[in-house]
Amino acid sequence: MFTNGFRLTGDFLHATAILLLIFHIIKNRSCHAISGISMILYVITFSFRYMDLFTFNIFYSQNLFIYNTMFKIYYLFTNYFILILIYGVFRNTRDKSVNTLPIFVYLITAHLLTWGTCYLTDYKQLDKEFFWRFSIFLEMLVIIPQLTLIYKQKVIGEIMICYLIMLGFYRAFYVANWLYRYKTENFWEPIGFFSGCIQTIIYLVFFTFIFPCLNNENKWQSKDGDKDLIYIIDTKESIDQDTDDDDVPLVHDIV
Repeated sequence: MFTNGFRLTGDFLHATAILLLIFHIIKNRSCHAISGISMILYVITFSFRYMDLFTFNIFYSQNLFIYNTMFKIYYLFTNYFILILIYGVFRNTRDKSVNTLPIFVYLITAHLLTWGTCYLTDYKQLDKEFFWRFSIFLEMLVIIPQLTLIYKQKVIGEIMICYLIMLGFYRAFYVANWLYRYKTENFWEPIGFFSGCIQTIIYLVFFTFIFPCLNNENKWQSKDGDKDLIYIIDTKESIDQDTDDDDVPLVHDIV
């Protein structure tokens, strides 16, 4: 079997979300609403996870190997590119006034979780999957700085909403992927499954409790537009009134 529909859908949503974020940055020529810490954590996550980029697994079919390799290259290239945009091209547009947890907090947490689950694997085999497991735990936390930035800025745009929704569904479909593989292949990956569940819950909490409290950018633009329109109308009426006053005939003009 090549792969299942849940994983294909999840990969498609994830890849599209990354492209949407790049489009958002380039279009606005700004990374004001983007968390640099989240992007650094994404780069670390995929760099650690895909250290075996060109290693062929004998249990993979050739098509699956090509599929995995293409996505690995894509994730690495796009996330490094976003990092260059944030800290290079548009570095002056970063919102440095918002403070989030230091990056080492997320790294240490993922590291402790990695070693804390050693009982699930033979110690002798741990070195072979340490980096993969570390990347799974780190990806579970990687979106928190971005959500924190949005919460503190109190505003979110339409593109960012779509970006977060796609990431949330990407994780949800991967949870379904693990369940499907357990049912059809009798393959069980508890770390990937429970980490995906926690990450999905984080998105659900955000959209359930935090998102309703945020001000959508379009609403602000609409309010500003209404104010401008009212100002223009008042100004026009004032000018018309002045003009009417000027048109009052003088005494010697009256017959």
